Amino acid sequence: MPMSQSFKNRLFPVLKKVTSHFQTPFHIYDESDIRETGRRLQVAFNEIDTFKEYFAVKALPNPVILKIMQSMGFGFDCSSITELQLCRKIGGRGEDIMFTSNNTSREVFLEAEKDGGCILNLDDINLIDKVPTLPELISFRYNPGARRTGNDIIGNPLEAKYGVSHEQIIEAYRRAKERGATRFGIHTMVASNELNHKYMVQTAQMLLELIAEISAELNIEFEFINIGGGLGIPYQPDTPGLDLESMGREITALFHDFKKLHGYTPALFMESGRFMTGPHGVLVVTAINRKEIYRTYVGVDASMSALMRPALYG
Repeated sequence: MPMSQSFKNRLFPVLKKVTSHFQTPFHIYDESDIRETGRRLQVAFNEIDTFKEYFAVKALPNPVILKIMQSMGFGFDCSSITELQLCRKIGGRGEDIMFTSNNTSREVFLEAEKDGGCILNLDDINLIDKVPTLPELISFRYNPGARRTGNDIIGNPLEAKYGVSHEQIIEAYRRAKERGATRFGIHTMVASNELNHKYMVQTAQMLLELIAEISAELNIEFEFINIGGGLGIPYQPDTPGLDLESMGREITALFHDFKKLHGYTPALFMESGRFMTGPHGVLVVTAINRKEIYRTYVGVDASMSALMRPALYG
């Protein structure tokens, strides 16, 4: 994807010096623009005072990057014990970490309990009885099935292995409550690299409507909804970017409407990864060959070990 002009202005004057010190290939990141993206995200949702970004660690599990996120007040979205341990090494604790895994073993749950625990976001109704010590705060990943469509990257929810189905979701919270949970949240992830802000607004609306239904059935109150990640970035110069400001205004309006109806609003969580760092890092390589056949190919000193999915991004 295209670099921002500000990143070019900072990088290009020092590129020769940097490459003389660090042999190519290497990745380099622009802290200034990462912080600016974080600021934009916070400003877009500044009327929801409980808004919190949980950076998707899988997107860039680099301790220096994680410390930048932490300094902005962000938490961490982890999906493996390795990610969890990495966040704890830089001081992440308790409800600053949201742990979403699937096919989770007892040993993994025991590891998640350590060092002050984390927010457990269960992916399967059958996991409720497998958690050795169910924490007071519990969340479930909701899969809406045919009620929503995905996109070309993530696919349709009906075909995904992740999450608790619509038919199971009330029972999941009932069983968690019976096991002693007293605080509740809900999560979903139904988009990937989505550039249409309306889709994310619809996701927030879906979860707000769902927690109202669950609350009425079980007499519980939700502390947060997590609309997941999936905020998109353009990969071509002529592709319009996500309208973050409109997304913020429209989701904020939904929260105001919810408060009028129910007397409170849950916190709003998100777990952006690509959106936070994707535009602000580059792979620096050296061109080592030029090949002319049916097309022109420039060979570089990097491979899929440096950038795993170039075909996916064009």
